Amino acid sequence: MIRLRQLLDKVKHRLLFIPILGVLIAIGTAQAMLVIDAALGDQTLPELLLTTVDSGRAILSAIAGGLIASVTLLLSMMLVAIQLASSQFSPRTVRNWIGDRTQQIAIAVVLGTTVYCLLILRETRTFEEGEALTPHLSVIVAVVLGILSLIAVVRSVDHLTNRLRVGSVASGIMAETVAIIGRDERLAPVENPTMTPSAVPTGSEQQTDPPSNAFAIEAPSPGWVQQIHMKTIINSTPEGSTVYVTAAVGSFTFPDAPVAWVWPRPDDEELCSSGVLSGFAFGDGRTMQQDIGFGVLQMVDIALRALSPGVNDPNTANDLIVHLGVTMLALWERPIAPHVRDEDGRKVVRFDLEHAEYLHAAFDPIRLYGAADPSVAGTMLRTLAALHTETRRRELAGPLGPIEEVIDQILDAVDKSDLSDYDKATVRHLVPAELTSATAN
Repeated sequence: MIRLRQLLDKVKHRLLFIPILGVLIAIGTAQAMLVIDAALGDQTLPELLLTTVDSGRAILSAIAGGLIASVTLLLSMMLVAIQLASSQFSPRTVRNWIGDRTQQIAIAVVLGTTVYCLLILRETRTFEEGEALTPHLSVIVAVVLGILSLIAVVRSVDHLTNRLRVGSVASGIMAETVAIIGRDERLAPVENPTMTPSAVPTGSEQQTDPPSNAFAIEAPSPGWVQQIHMKTIINSTPEGSTVYVTAAVGSFTFPDAPVAWVWPRPDDEELCSSGVLSGFAFGDGRTMQQDIGFGVLQMVDIALRALSPGVNDPNTANDLIVHLGVTMLALWERPIAPHVRDEDGRKVVRFDLEHAEYLHAAFDPIRLYGAADPSVAGTMLRTLAALHTETRRRELAGPLGPIEEVIDQILDAVDKSDLSDYDKATVRHLVPAELTSATAN
């Protein structure tokens, strides 16, 4: 299952897959239409649908020639968009642009129509039973496909220009990250959540290192951990075993470095190792299938680039900060599952990030570079104060302590900055009094 998901993710983010599929459909359609035209003949068609070989060739040549130029235009626009996204937003967002379904479908429609017209054009000179084959219906279909291709080109331009907006980029990354949070097996929803997260290990649930004589499951090659399928890992270990999954989604593994440990040592170590490794997906980059931190990292990257001296665009940073706040709110709605749990007669120990670590990953880098800007510092404080308020009002599962800690760190950074006393006081007034007193304590 995890290999299938990894393959589907690669296919989704390959530019050629859907266009090639469109070409194959066009080839099949062209052959089918030629057979239909040969079977119908001139006598069974209305006069409105009839054409001549010369007029058909002219129409097909015009459509094919114009659409070849359109394909070049679409590919050029996509390359320019990828270049802008890489330089203006973040190189890590390039996968999203290449995997854009609207662009891929538009290229497929235009390329497929071009191939269809060329194939029909080639057959206008063929003869069957001594008479020329005039593709009457094939030309009508070509005209319809040509119109659809022009609509696809216009739609592609409109879609691309809309996606270049900062708000659109931020909303897309945020929505995808929130979707990962919603389907993450570690973030189990509860009917009556409290403000104490279930992810906090206490007593026997404290994280421990695997025993010294445990069996190490080593990574086959260096790369990023893209996915972990716990059911596969559990089913690959003997009953009564304890599995220590030390590699987390989004972490980088060195070759032959342990990603999991099994204790006691299994009788068939090779079978156990191959089974456990089949529950991991490794790759040369992080993906948005299970990696919540990668979505957070992309938004932080864009915010930091906006705060760089060469760009100096705090409003873009503010846009990303509020989207990070929405992402954190979605995370705070769900408790992280206990690090130690029993499942199918086996004990599983996972070493995963908790609420506080995601929160610091989202706001600490922006605090380091944005605390000297009153608007950026103010946006961070307002966002965190709203997260704190919603956590208390709705009794969400996420903890309040890390929010208060990050607010205190931002206020401390603002006090140590070169801002005027007026700006510092203005920023402090953005935090509710009860929250200020809580952070002070």
